[in-house]
Amino acid sequence: MSLFKKITKGITALKNEVNKPDSFIKGEEFENYIRKYLFPKSDYDLLHRTHDYHSNNGDYIESSLKPDFKFRDKKTGKEFYVEAKWRRGVYNRENKIEWCNEKQIRRYKAIDKNENKVFIVLGFGDKASQPLEIILFPLSVCYYTALYDSFLNKYSFYIDKPVFSEYLWKLK
Repeated sequence: MSLFKKITKGITALKNEVNKPDSFIKGEEFENYIRKYLFPKSDYDLLHRTHDYHSNNGDYIESSLKPDFKFRDKKTGKEFYVEAKWRRGVYNRENKIEWCNEKQIRRYKAIDKNENKVFIVLGFGDKASQPLEIILFPLSVCYYTALYDSFLNKYSFYIDKPVFSEYLWKLK
């Protein structure tokens, strides 16, 4: 590749990164946190990860409608999905956290029912790469797009700690 083509490619990549919406940047940071700390390579095989902003920009990849990750638990062999949601902790007028929209919850519920179990991981704080609070729950116990503290408190999880297989499969 010629020097000119390399420079052009580098400028295009930089322009794309600068134009990436902040919400996508935070989402990717939180997804990386989840893979590194909650579902590490030592305990979980990564079977699927949704495509990033650049891959979907202009030519949307349909599998990106799936939850963010699909893992296989190395201890049990069970496969499952994880949907990651980062929030700065902004509550709506009714003092609830909106974690998804109606289309998303319907889509995730269908996957949970027809394919594999779906878990939701919510992260809160100022930095997506260093959350101050983690919430982990099975989608099967959630019926709403907005959640109260009373629900969230039941599923609080440790910061920077892996999800043990035994814990994950006992969640109800």
